[in-house]
Amino acid sequence: MKKVVVYTAIFGGCDDLIEPKFVPENCDFVCFTDSDFESDIWDVRKVIPQYEQPVRNSRYYKTKPHIYLSEYEISIWMDGTFVVEKDINDLIDKYLSDANMACFSHNNTSLDPHDCIYVSADYILHLGEINSQRDPSKGIAAYKDDPKLIEKQIEKYKNEGYPKDNGLVISGVLFRRHNEKDVIRVMEDWWKEIKYHSHICQLSLPYVFWKNNFKWNWIHGDIRNHSYFPHGGKHTFKTVKKGFGLVSEDYFLNMELQKGGGGKEMITNNHTLNTVRDIVEYYSDKNNITEQIKNLNQNNWQYFNCMLAEFRHGVDDHHSLGWDKMTKEYYDSKPLMTDEEIKRYLMLNPVDFGNGYIRHSYHRACAMIGRLINGKPYIPFYMKENLMYDEIKLDDGKQRVYPLIKNLKGLEKINIPSGEFTITQSGILALMGIRQNDDVDIIISSAARYQLFNNNRQFIRTDGCEIFEPNKSKFKLFGAHGDDDLIKNYSIQINGYNFLEPRFYLSRKNKNKTQRDIDDWNGIKEFFRKNSHKGYPFNKLSEEQWGLQYVENL
Repeated sequence: MKKVVVYTAIFGGCDDLIEPKFVPENCDFVCFTDSDFESDIWDVRKVIPQYEQPVRNSRYYKTKPHIYLSEYEISIWMDGTFVVEKDINDLIDKYLSDANMACFSHNNTSLDPHDCIYVSADYILHLGEINSQRDPSKGIAAYKDDPKLIEKQIEKYKNEGYPKDNGLVISGVLFRRHNEKDVIRVMEDWWKEIKYHSHICQLSLPYVFWKNNFKWNWIHGDIRNHSYFPHGGKHTFKTVKKGFGLVSEDYFLNMELQKGGGGKEMITNNHTLNTVRDIVEYYSDKNNITEQIKNLNQNNWQYFNCMLAEFRHGVDDHHSLGWDKMTKEYYDSKPLMTDEEIKRYLMLNPVDFGNGYIRHSYHRACAMIGRLINGKPYIPFYMKENLMYDEIKLDDGKQRVYPLIKNLKGLEKINIPSGEFTITQSGILALMGIRQNDDVDIIISSAARYQLFNNNRQFIRTDGCEIFEPNKSKFKLFGAHGDDDLIKNYSIQINGYNFLEPRFYLSRKNKNKTQRDIDDWNGIKEFFRKNSHKGYPFNKLSEEQWGLQYVENL
């Protein structure tokens, strides 16, 4: 068994996997990824991402070699832009002989040398402000990370007395004896900082070293110009073109499809189906597919056959091939694309959807509909951001669909990782479109309470947000055992946020105490009368989870 491992983590297609130019005999190479990389040298370990942000998934594995690589004595982490070019055993012997960890100093970089996390944070925020001024539409995306998270993190470190000019790690390469107790303790603390604050490594690692009184060695030289592992500069692969944003599953399902001939009438069942959701629900009944196939001919089968085929390699342009050639047999002759191939293809080839309306990129929409009909997961499209949810773009004068969370007020003021809380009370009503919430009522995890609020056990009111005291008795219903259980096992995720099952609210809600209560219940009853609970994403909830027995006079 080899004692040394070089490893990296690449998620979301952010980098390509670069083959090393030198492979030491006592060294394995491991890559954790959600991509279908192939390599003769790297042990590619495909894993399911735990977080929405690719960078946070990468950081997760970066901080946990003691868990996922415990069979090795020594690990060398490298960002995806570095490549091994010389025998790294030379550096192991030099820098891990009297310490359990070694890393590079930012103060040795030629372009921007400094040794203080406070200077680094100010610089990061400054660059973000410049980018934001250049393109205000970017919002938070103009920054390396959410500036509120950075500011809160730095304030925390100042309050704890972390000193200025205390060294600044640039962590693109890390040498560790990762199974040693002091290293494990530091890595676990480092991950907590990344999880609950900014994912920018250099802001938290020096603080964690200081907090644990940890000893490490500095590796001599500039990490960006080092002979053992040259730096490739910027990421080699950009996932999304500038000005394009992700189309959520909910947005796609609510999009309308253009009606007309040439096969569109087959997809929309003679125009009785309006939205993607309507089509998915209709053709999820295989009997309806069987019946529609009877009506296909060479003049109308192109989109329907595309839907049945899903995403395939090497499909010719329908204008050059001809509609009559787009047979089931033609599609079947083309190999299916893997999920990763589809993901990469859609990133590099944004669709020409309108604002909630599908006129162009019709074939790709039909291929995705086919995936959903067959129970496969949605893979995001990308489209122009300025056409999403903002303006009336069509001649019919209709304002297109909005994401459901647009109904909620105050979400942007919650400075807690979305996986660490669940929304309840009037937030449920806002989600259902019944009325706007006055504030956002949330239940937070025990870990978030400890990390972000010093384990404050009281009711916490912040700007536009109210946090219930821990394990409140009124939520100990239906077998739930406290806050962490509510978040993990009694919540539904919509548009990236957790919502507590409605039964927790409906079972306790006043019936006629105030006029607002009466209006709320009238809205709730109307919601169910229209069968809105049976449409996506509400259909993820069972009748029991809804608490239908608590709704009067259905």
